[in-house]
Amino acid sequence: MASDQKREGILEAAIRRFAHFGVAKTTMNEIAADLSISKALLYYYFPDKMSLYAAVLEHISGLDRVRHEAELAAEDDPIRAIERYLEIRTEFILKYYQVLEHLKTYTPANLPEPLLRIFDQLRKLELDRIAAIMEKGKKSGLFRIDQARKTGELYFDFLDGFRQSQLALQPNIFPDKKQFTALLKREKEFSRIFMNGLTCDH
Repeated sequence: MASDQKREGILEAAIRRFAHFGVAKTTMNEIAADLSISKALLYYYFPDKMSLYAAVLEHISGLDRVRHEAELAAEDDPIRAIERYLEIRTEFILKYYQVLEHLKTYTPANLPEPLLRIFDQLRKLELDRIAAIMEKGKKSGLFRIDQARKTGELYFDFLDGFRQSQLALQPNIFPDKKQFTALLKREKEFSRIFMNGLTCDH
């Protein structure tokens, strides 16, 4: 337990530093000093800043996850649930923008392995959320689909391609805040068209 608490404390200190000063300008020494721990102890938990940054991304993605999933599950209208899913995603990005902004450093071609692993995990979680919404639409008779998971994957891939097309002129993988806000509006418009195509005729 003490070990878990120590790790949690390091992550929280790193989040504060990253959010205030940015990832690039934060050193491992500064995080150790904030916690009044030795550099050796910090490196015991996280051998380098990249491993710490990846752990921070994993940590913040888990915050409020249960509440958000309960909120989506409680939404009876699948189309509204999809829109709320998009809102939650954008709210998360804007809330932790200073932490996530470091992703501007990378392109899809040079993304480090620890970040690829986290992105793969997040992709699965997002797919799980979307598939659950599709399943609800199927069971309610609103959506005329056979496989909720497969339809969710198709929607996710279309949405991902849509985002990439909107950001085609962006030199890195992380837009600025205004772009994210504008993108949310476009994502909702795209989603309504996609979902209307799934809806049973009445």
